[in-house]
Amino acid sequence: MTDKICILVPGLSGGGAEFVAGQWARGLAESGREVLVIATHKSAVPDEDLPFELRTMASTSFPARVRELAAILSATRPAVIISLMPHWNVLSLLATSIMSGTRPRTIISGRNIESGLSARMGRSYRAELFLAHRLYRRADAYVAISHPVAAEAIASYGLKPERVWVVPNPAAGKVDLDAARRARQERAEQTDRGPLRLVIPGRLVPQKQPEIPIRVATRLRELGVEVDGIDYFGAGPLQSRVEELAREAGVNVTMHGWVDRWFDHAAPGSVLLLPSYAEGFGNVFVEAGAYGVPSAATSRALGVADAIAPGLTGQLAPSDSISDLAEAVARAAELTVPVDLDGWLHNFSRSSSLAMLEKAMFTYR
Repeated sequence: MTDKICILVPGLSGGGAEFVAGQWARGLAESGREVLVIATHKSAVPDEDLPFELRTMASTSFPARVRELAAILSATRPAVIISLMPHWNVLSLLATSIMSGTRPRTIISGRNIESGLSARMGRSYRAELFLAHRLYRRADAYVAISHPVAAEAIASYGLKPERVWVVPNPAAGKVDLDAARRARQERAEQTDRGPLRLVIPGRLVPQKQPEIPIRVATRLRELGVEVDGIDYFGAGPLQSRVEELAREAGVNVTMHGWVDRWFDHAAPGSVLLLPSYAEGFGNVFVEAGAYGVPSAATSRALGVADAIAPGLTGQLAPSDSISDLAEAVARAAELTVPVDLDGWLHNFSRSSSLAMLEKAMFTYR
């Protein structure tokens, strides 16, 4: 296997796409492929030994990045370039269009439900989507994080269905299967899990609507459900607002900051609630299921339907109303996540994700 694979991302830490890029890069390198990761943000690059080559771009403006990336690709000659998220997809497509010599096959990747975001995001995001609508059809393949993301891409960008691939996230990459099975077994054997505790693993940003769990906890108490408090595993600009709302509502909130393995800290009576108005998938739902923590989310987030097995690993609310979310949380709290879940988890393993990615990279029509 001598084909060089280039992966273009902001970095290798700080979000779900960065985690996926790292898992893919490590897996491809371990399989014998030559891998080059190009990061646009130096702050998101870990200071550690990696089994692949990592370069950080010096340019900060978009036009300069296009020129710099074209130069790197012309010098390194990868067979394939994979990019993740709209900004980097557009950057990749423009750079390959101006580079000299043989161009690499371009694989772009969709990680979110963009129709749910565009109306609420800023001008720069909408400008990127404007360019995406004009450039995406030039790509050799489009990799979607979930089936809803794939369907949206086909409809929105006019992509040929045979060039669109659903490649499950390697969301189980953090999971020790033996330890996770033991955790599911222990939770299954608990006869008294104690009071319900909401767990919110995610950035405290508008898309995630981190204020909603406060209102859900209040509604649950009105329904007679004992709620011990809320654990937030994340950080962001809305933290002070969340803390203020919690004080006003009399809800006990603990801010843990960013914790990579949040599931190791989930209390016995925990239910994961992610009230995002749009999600392409949701790695945390797979992690929660692996460790026996039931989940709740709204179906209107769309992509979460690929990450939650309703009635087994969690519950989907029919809408994003407080009442519907509270009911979904209450029903999720009654679930015992099955101990025998390894087959489902394999769908989100690094090996399974890479097998599908290889097909997307080297199968063209």
